[in-house]
Amino acid sequence: MPVGGASSDPTAAWQALAAALDARREQHGRVVVGIDDAHLLDDLSATLVHKLVLTRKASVVLTIRGGARPPDVVAALWKDGLATRVELPPWSRGQVDRLLTAVVHGPVDSRTTEFLWRTSHGSVAHLRELVAAGSGTGRLREVGGVWRWDGDVEPTQRLLDLLQAETGELGPDERAAAELLAVGGPLDLTDLVELTSSEVVASLERRGTVTVERTPHGRTARLTEPLQAIGLRAQLPHATARHFRLRLTATASARRWIEEDPVRAAELLLQVDGSTVAPDVLVRAARRAGASADHRTAERLARAALARGAGTAASVALAEALRWQGRPAEAERAAREAEPGTTTELEQLTVTRTLNRFYGLSSVEEADAAPGSGNDVVSAVRALLLFSAGRPREALDLAGDGRSEPGSRLWACAARTGALAVLGRSEEALATAEQGWTALDESAATVESSTARAALTHGEVLALELSGRFGHAVVRAHELHRTTLTRSAGAGDAVSALAVGSATLAAGRPVEAVRWLAEAAAGLADRDPLGLLPLCRAQLAQAHALAGDEVRARRVLAVPSPSAVAVFAPETHLAHAWTAALADRHEDALAAALEAASSAAGTGQPAVEARALHAVVRLGGTPEVAGRLQELAGVVGGPLVRTCAAHAAALARGHGDLLDEVATEFESMGAGALAADAAAQAAEAHAAAGQRRRATASAARAGTLARAAGGVHSPALRRVGVRPLTARERQVAALAAEGLSNLCIARELQLSVRTVETHLAHAYTKLGISTRAALTAALMTAARGGVPYPRSGS
Repeated sequence: MPVGGASSDPTAAWQALAAALDARREQHGRVVVGIDDAHLLDDLSATLVHKLVLTRKASVVLTIRGGARPPDVVAALWKDGLATRVELPPWSRGQVDRLLTAVVHGPVDSRTTEFLWRTSHGSVAHLRELVAAGSGTGRLREVGGVWRWDGDVEPTQRLLDLLQAETGELGPDERAAAELLAVGGPLDLTDLVELTSSEVVASLERRGTVTVERTPHGRTARLTEPLQAIGLRAQLPHATARHFRLRLTATASARRWIEEDPVRAAELLLQVDGSTVAPDVLVRAARRAGASADHRTAERLARAALARGAGTAASVALAEALRWQGRPAEAERAAREAEPGTTTELEQLTVTRTLNRFYGLSSVEEADAAPGSGNDVVSAVRALLLFSAGRPREALDLAGDGRSEPGSRLWACAARTGALAVLGRSEEALATAEQGWTALDESAATVESSTARAALTHGEVLALELSGRFGHAVVRAHELHRTTLTRSAGAGDAVSALAVGSATLAAGRPVEAVRWLAEAAAGLADRDPLGLLPLCRAQLAQAHALAGDEVRARRVLAVPSPSAVAVFAPETHLAHAWTAALADRHEDALAAALEAASSAAGTGQPAVEARALHAVVRLGGTPEVAGRLQELAGVVGGPLVRTCAAHAAALARGHGDLLDEVATEFESMGAGALAADAAAQAAEAHAAAGQRRRATASAARAGTLARAAGGVHSPALRRVGVRPLTARERQVAALAAEGLSNLCIARELQLSVRTVETHLAHAYTKLGISTRAALTAALMTAARGGVPYPRSGS
């Protein structure tokens, strides 16, 4: 405000302020004064703000940073009831995900969202600077159509300035204490006080820079904002950082880490002076790092252990770490150089080398190699390879019943779960998966436990899908994915994302499935420890085709995926079938679906064969498969195949009422796309029988089911006139739902206003609504859970 020479006189300052506000009110009407960071106001300004609110000469909106102490007269505004205090909590993970998707104009992988949410601590200001820093340094980039963050944060000067402004000026002792926490992470409060002083720690706690929490080991101190640690480390001289690490190694915290968390302890010791670290500590830390999916750290620790004379155990840890980082040739060299001296060492080396040669180097012969007499673990591992090679019955025989000690039981369960699932014995598969998770907990640090975890994840979700428990499959896949995000970043992220995408696709929500499968494909392209990339690409192509995107479906199918894994071949044939169907190549689509069924039958997968034959039914080719589906219904457990067989029989008879009942059965299972196709075929049957009213009702139901599934493209739906939203219609509708006018949408998408109006009119018709206000609810229903539509055509 232009207070002129009255800046030090409260009365003159108020008169000048009031005059300026009166003039503005006369010219513009109501006046609103916005004040950001009101805790930084000087005393005179704070007094003027208080009087401004008291006299109501203007409406006032002000913000104060959490933990900051505002001037007393500002704090009095809400204490005396003159202003409403609104607490703005940190943003949730979901909010951050939606914001990131909008900002980068495309999907962001789950690990990146998790990392940015936790590092920013839900602060949008921190999030903005992190994204800017990631873009500027190349850490945040698009890979395979998905945005992801790779590597550590490299703070920009702007980010450092922001952090400095928030913490204010720290005294030398306060800064040293904060730097200790930045280098060592959370410390026992007693250790931090001993290294600094109780006064310094109390001062930092009052500032909000340090938070003290109660843990099972007592009180622990940590930096409140994760980003502060990154900023402090970035500005710390190397000599000072080394000095801090030396001091930290003598604390009770470090001694406890060596016993309970050797990964953390070894990391600290390695950075100080590796020659003082015992090789056995490094080996134990490397094993723990591998078991927690921190394979980069496991590699460093294993190499350090080998440099200090460690033996086969370090070589095994190194080979496993390299394999999980997508470096199978290096892993094979590390394994070859090992010289096992005990039976246990030989077993561990055989396990990781066998997995690496089959999944990493595509050596199919490994599945048939002799496991060695009496070695249950190696036999169970080879059983997993037999399953992947498309020989599930042999895998089941070799794996045994899994009742031995936890290590061999873990591998037996990992092999048996997938084999039982494709054989149609879903109840046994799910019971076996539960036993496998228990065995994993009992043998958490065993060699290649990350592989066993991945196999159990895939096998359990597959069993749920093939038994028709689609809703449960989606829920369980999300649970496993959230658990994965609590562990270190790695190939396990892509495996769990694949599980979510596969379950979502099986539930008939292709648009939503594309997001997860694209994330999984981008991750598995770099690191594929279980040979899941061919399956992922096949399902991604199916999802694109069912979502109506033929170009992307063909693009995915054009990428070769050589692998020793043959068990997923039927899914690739199904991808070709749905892509051909989208292009109206009916005969090619039927031929590819029948080839999928033949492939599944040839590899002894009756549950997968039933799924492929049901695709034939959905594509309209019934007579040749109805009988076989009826046979499979007597072999495969669960209601899904029985309903698929009923679908085929009803379609062969042209019985509309029975097809309506089939649609109801599929809908009760949570299979939206399957229900939509059955309802569409019911409409055709009713129309052929001259029952126009029933035909109209079934067609309307098919449209509702297809929209609820997020938009499904299939021949049956197209024949009855059900037209899902196109990508452009979804894009325009989503922007309209955000509140943008037709003119703003036209400018953003570089379209004419008339074109925008046409797209909106088509969207209204397809969504069954008539007003702009109904768009949000309709789009959310179509997205099944509010999956955001990107602002670009990605």
